[in-house]
Amino acid sequence: MLLITRYILNEYLKVFLATAVALAVLVFSIDFLEKIRHLYQFQPSFQLLATYFFLRLPKVFFEMMPLAVLISTLITFGGLAKHNEITALKSAGVPLFRLALPLFIFGFILSLGSLHLSGSLVPKAYKEAAEIRAIQIEKIRPQGEFVQNKTWLSLDHRRLIYVKVVTPKKDRMEGVHLYTLGPDFRLIQEDEAKALVYEGEEWHLVEGLSRIFFKDGTLKTTEFARKKIQLNKGPEDFREAALDLRETTRAELEQYIQQLSEDGFDPLRYQVDLRGKEALSFANFIMVLLGIPFALKDKRRGGIAWGVAISIGVALLYWLVFSVSLSLGRVAILSPWMAGWCANVLFLMFGVYLYLNVRQ
Repeated sequence: MLLITRYILNEYLKVFLATAVALAVLVFSIDFLEKIRHLYQFQPSFQLLATYFFLRLPKVFFEMMPLAVLISTLITFGGLAKHNEITALKSAGVPLFRLALPLFIFGFILSLGSLHLSGSLVPKAYKEAAEIRAIQIEKIRPQGEFVQNKTWLSLDHRRLIYVKVVTPKKDRMEGVHLYTLGPDFRLIQEDEAKALVYEGEEWHLVEGLSRIFFKDGTLKTTEFARKKIQLNKGPEDFREAALDLRETTRAELEQYIQQLSEDGFDPLRYQVDLRGKEALSFANFIMVLLGIPFALKDKRRGGIAWGVAISIGVALLYWLVFSVSLSLGRVAILSPWMAGWCANVLFLMFGVYLYLNVRQ
């Protein structure tokens, strides 16, 4: 039995490694061609470019892994079925589950590895790549410093803004303190507001009060419901102010959610995204479960083209369900756990159904 396990794993791993590398090279090439023309105008060194693209590789491998698993499963089991090897083994008393068990174990281990790496190495590498591009290649001066859910931004040489939360679209900031300095860099005004919103190409402070500090030490306080401020920046100029999930480790995201809750802000969107990132790692195991019955459904179709076509179709359907469930979670129709894991649960049930209907 150990010999059979080694044989199936050997055949599978050869296909899996080749498929994973091929998909990564394909996606990396598209990414390279898309970005190199823009980056080359800054005339970066070859070493800087190589480092930037190398640090983006972990994310490419992570995203392509479920598709590589599905293609490999279809091709491997499809090939075994096409050459009647599975029939021969089953006639010798080896059940289908025993033949599939090595792949189930491999898929589960791969999912655990992906869960760990997607919460640590992948976002750290992606963040470092983004910093290299912005700071060393494009020479963009950072607008501010992000520390969990507290952000300091430099609006110009005499105005600073402190915000607690920036929405993903960056058109609304909550928990705002705007500080204005005089020619001698003395604080002359502080505007405190519930939010800073971008409407009609203008920025407005909402529900706050304004404090004016005079040289003699006196203070004037004025409340306002809405106040327009001059700010020569659009939402896109605050890209580094908002939390970028692609650059955030699981521990950082969990701490961010906790701080939002403690400060009285709604962390729902980030709770959904956290559950979604966790669930996506276990798509590898589900793709093994889906791939086996599809591979055995028609023994005459065990070729690469058939495996790739089925895999792309299943992957697109999975991504569609996954994206829709996340969207429903962000508007509180589904709970964070249900939104993140809905696609996995549905496809797991579908895979079990297909597997149980395969002739054992």
